[in-house]
Amino acid sequence: MSARLPYGAREIAALRSAGQRPSDLILVSLIGPLRESNPVVIAKADLIYDWRFLIGLSVAVVATTETPNVPRIVQAIEAAAPRSMAVWFADQQDGRNLIVQSRRASTKFGRRMGIIQRVAWAGLGTNTQRRDCVLLIARQTKRRAMENAGRFDAALIEMAQAGFKRIFGKALEES
Repeated sequence: MSARLPYGAREIAALRSAGQRPSDLILVSLIGPLRESNPVVIAKADLIYDWRFLIGLSVAVVATTETPNVPRIVQAIEAAAPRSMAVWFADQQDGRNLIVQSRRASTKFGRRMGIIQRVAWAGLGTNTQRRDCVLLIARQTKRRAMENAGRFDAALIEMAQAGFKRIFGKALEES
């Protein structure tokens, strides 16, 4: 690989050249150094890199909602065919799973991370205490649940009415 590699990628590329691969999730940070035990690759959002060293690996892009060029970078990494890929927005402590087990999520923007994954990643990319991040995630989850409660109630009522009509339809028509 002679093209530009982001900081921290040379070691992974050397492993790949030797027929080996890291077993851990690779964190591609667009926000600078991270204090994590996983391998961290630091990229600048305004540069173009060779991402082929990520073929078949699990990758998480760590950014903020203010990071420029995130869609372009995600597209470039996705073109390298990682095994799985997620985008984590450190400022919101929220993220999206784009590729899981080499399969692209069915929606354009991926699938929102579940609460368990978000809690596991709490504090990633921020200087805020982990417990404060978990509380933020809990508040966000509660708020979303309350916002969607009316929609869920309406859906449940529709399902119940459809079931009622299907079960009792003939009886209702005859009366």
